Parts: sequence; structure tokens; C-alpha cells
Amino acid sequence: METLTIEEIYCLAGYGMTTPQIIKTDLTKFESLYDDNSYDFDKWLDYSEKVFDRQEALGIRTISCQDAAYPSSLLSIGSDAPALIHLIGNESLLSVSDAVAIIGARAADRQGIEAAFRLGAKYASSGKVIVSGLALGCDKAAHEGCLSVAGKTIAIVASGLDTTHPKENIALQHRIIENDGLLLSEQIIGVKANPTRLVARNRLQAAVSKTIILAQCPEHSGSLHTMRFARRYHRECLAVDFPNPTEFNSGNRNLIESGLASALKY
Repeated sequence: METLTIEEIYCLAGYGMTTPQIIKTDLTKFESLYDDNSYDFDKWLDYSEKVFDRQEALGIRTISCQDAAYPSSLLSIGSDAPALIHLIGNESLLSVSDAVAIIGARAADRQGIEAAFRLGAKYASSGKVIVSGLALGCDKAAHEGCLSVAGKTIAIVASGLDTTHPKENIALQHRIIENDGLLLSEQIIGVKANPTRLVARNRLQAAVSKTIILAQCPEHSGSLHTMRFARRYHRECLAVDFPNPTEFNSGNRNLIESGLASALKY
């Protein structure tokens, strides 16, 4: 089957097709859809061509779900998979089958930050690629722990790759790329992070990882979305087991006590 261009795939996603449907769409089918929706398709094609030209100038590579380089870990989540992913850095990290995601709350306490850092360093030292979300708190600590032992890390973000969210992590983002790591987003440039996109980002963290470790979070936290996606995708779910229960680690305790994650002594 002749693969479609990324602009054509952007059209199909805008048209509302799921990624499994797009994968099966050839040029003949696309042209048929175009004939029926030429006004909308022309707008999408014109807009996407400008966007992807600008992305290429910024050093951002876009891979479509029809591309042989599209990671199998994302294909495995079916309709949850994005039709397009956008990358800066070491794309070969996406072919790793045993990546470890280390996640947690932004407002973690000292124990939570320490746990994320130590786990990032520990697993990176054993050769694992560390996945996290470039947020403040546990995410930042996990990336920094990995980098402290010259490990490789993937930062999956909820904005376009022309910006950094949060801005406080601009230097960390540069360090990740300089140390042969990878930035990944399903958002095109110009798109800013928001609560909905942050939740969507969480599913990608779970999808590209074999194991997901919750460093620390309270009872109500966005990190729990990642753990739910991990269970949905049949990934290994671990949560740090803190000896002293606090409001900061109540999310960990609930997952462990309910059997939704295995306790991890770090």
C-alpha cells in the first residue's frame, strides 16, 4: 500500500478517523474522501503544509502511523494511538522494549523528589531508558536522576515542541537533548499544554513503557491517570511504598492497598 503524506494523515485525523482506520487508508480511499470533503480537506492540507514546513525548520521530525519507524509500543494501544508523533532527538530510544516510566506529583515532598531521583539513576544505571513528562516535582527529578548517571531519557510533553511547559524546565529540556535523549509530543507547534492534553500525554507515557513507577502522589493527582492507562495497556504497575503515610503519598498507599500497583521498596 502506498503510504500517505503526513499532511494527508493530518487531514484524516481532523476528519475524525481513528489511527487504526488511518493505517488502513490508501491513496485511492483518501482521494475518494477528498472528493466528498474537498473544502475542509483543502483547508487542512494548506494549514498542515505550513506547520510541518515550520516544524522541519526547527529540527522537529514527524512520524505517521503508516511509517515503518512508528513505534510498535504505540501501535499496540489501538485507537488510543496518535496518528502523528513529533520528535526532537534520539528516535532510536522508541525502539526500546523495556523502558521505565517514573512519574509523580508536581507538589511532591522531599521524600517523593528523592525517590524519583534515585529511581531515575538506579534504572538508568542498569541500562533502562527513563520516561517521564518534564513536569516539575517528580518528573523533573526522574529525568535529572537519569542524567546524573549519563542515562538516556524520553520526555513526553503536552505542548508543541516549539515551547517548553513549564518554562522552568527549559534548561532541563536542553540537557535531555544534549545527552542523546528524546522529546516527544502528539501536538503540533503552536499548541499549548492544558489539562486535557496533559491527561492525553499521560497515556503516551504508559504506552511507550514496559514498567510504570509512581514515585509519589496524593489521593487526587494527574499521575493516577497514567497508572490507569498503564493497567489498561497491561503494563507493569509499581508504586513506591513509603514507611510513613502522609497526604503526599496517599495515592501510592491507595494503589498498593487496593492491589492496583505492586509495592516498590527503593
